[in-house]
Amino acid sequence: MAVTTPEAGRPVSWDEYDALPEDPRVEYVDGHLLVSPSPTRWHRELCIDLLTALRTALPPAHRVITAWEWRTGTDAFIPDVMVYDTAAATDERRSTGTPALCVEVLSTNRRDDLLLKTAKHAEAGLPRYWIVDPRERTLSTFALDDGAFRPTHVLRPADGAVELDLGVARLRLDVAALLGP
Repeated sequence: MAVTTPEAGRPVSWDEYDALPEDPRVEYVDGHLLVSPSPTRWHRELCIDLLTALRTALPPAHRVITAWEWRTGTDAFIPDVMVYDTAAATDERRSTGTPALCVEVLSTNRRDDLLLKTAKHAEAGLPRYWIVDPRERTLSTFALDDGAFRPTHVLRPADGAVELDLGVARLRLDVAALLGP
């Protein structure tokens, strides 16, 4: 039986998930669907601002994209922003290589981003993970260390411009401009 309307938490097979249309935004974790509501305007603007800042810092072999699927074995995620190696981007629908960085901007599914995805991304070997919290006006950065994410920064607008290590490049980011006063 094909899934025509994604229902959060519903168990489905990979084939059922793979047959879903491009919208709405649905991720596949542990054989279940994670359905996200449409992001707010500020959420989308944050993603665009991060994409723009990251694009200027990346070497030619890496690109940055918003809302593109990353498949990790049996799971599929749609990070808000993802830095990937162009040599590993052989599939137009999804990335199957490990990205250099994934960024999540928290919204209504905070538990999934803070707990579930953090654990799954570490398990998949993602080297860097950032979480932007619009409510708290913070950017938290994490680096993979011995199979788990280690916090590297909790940045607020008062921190101004900071330099961040992307693994594949360094980025000078104006936190005040990104997160506002």
